[in-house]
Amino acid sequence: MKFSVDERLKNLPSYPKASAYGYNGSFVQLSANESPYPPSPHVISALIDSLMYLNRYPPSENELKEAIAKRFNVASENVIIGCGSNEIIELVLKVSKKESKNKVIIPHPTFAFYAIAANIYGYEVIRVPLRDFRISLDEIKKNLDEKVRVIFLSNPNNPTGTIMKRDEFESFIAEIPPEILLVIDEAYYEFVESKEYPTSSKYIERVPVITLRTFSKAYGLAGLRVGYGIGDAEFIEILHKARQPFSISSLALVAAKAALEDASYTKKIVKSILKQKEILYDGLREIGIEFVPSEANFVLVKFGKGAENICRMLLEQGIIVRWMGPMGLPEYVRVTVGKKEETELFLGTLRRLVS
Repeated sequence: MKFSVDERLKNLPSYPKASAYGYNGSFVQLSANESPYPPSPHVISALIDSLMYLNRYPPSENELKEAIAKRFNVASENVIIGCGSNEIIELVLKVSKKESKNKVIIPHPTFAFYAIAANIYGYEVIRVPLRDFRISLDEIKKNLDEKVRVIFLSNPNNPTGTIMKRDEFESFIAEIPPEILLVIDEAYYEFVESKEYPTSSKYIERVPVITLRTFSKAYGLAGLRVGYGIGDAEFIEILHKARQPFSISSLALVAAKAALEDASYTKKIVKSILKQKEILYDGLREIGIEFVPSEANFVLVKFGKGAENICRMLLEQGIIVRWMGPMGLPEYVRVTVGKKEETELFLGTLRRLVS
């Protein structure tokens, strides 16, 4: 191609998608941390009712923002809607850039898009290794200097499913300079059972922090791409100014609002997934396979040096899981928690392969 682009962009890694990503055929999909269940009937009904208005641009986001604000006891001015959390991640990096502050700190491994987006916007990425599969806030503090602008923290962390606890998080934020923004990605918030979990939106008046959430996981709306952020009202207003117009589709807005309204359905789905996670734990223990206990809807499983080959053999049996080699964990596989029959099929197939 004769048209030139920055060499830095040519060398960007592609987002590490799983095998057969997004395939809707007969495969058992345990690779992308989606909900194995469809959206609630209330959501389906609301979507059908809205189909006749697709000739119009999307309506105001105010109704969804107000519903989110009411659920989490904040003002609607504290809420921004995004085309998935990824749009908000990009917006944060876009508006935060300063020549004198061009570093982003991320744990490693974690959600791959943080580093990809930071590189796109010209930041220097500092990766801080996990300690015992958990984000080490102490190690992150050791990497702070006058050039750090943004810190991304996934809680629970993807792909480990581990969390930062309230006491360590509060100690950490007490030492963060006001010119550093904390982006706390709580994509798996609804699955957390620990009483020591710090809900970061409660701290938006104390430190520069923006909480990211999504409708792609517990609410079963991964295909519609809608997420949201909660933060300081002044900062949220700046993010709104930097957004594309109409970046959220009409269907996404309608579905997300309806999903919030049907809280009992979401609660039932989360309860089912957590039950299947315990069954998955029991099956792995029975087979003699190590795993990392998770506060999310997935489990990081250790298969050793044959991990990538196990993924291939499972794929041949119609089961898609995620090898973690591209994320720096070549001996591990991430397994999304599925329905009862999917959990049984996965464990049964694994027993045969191991034996």
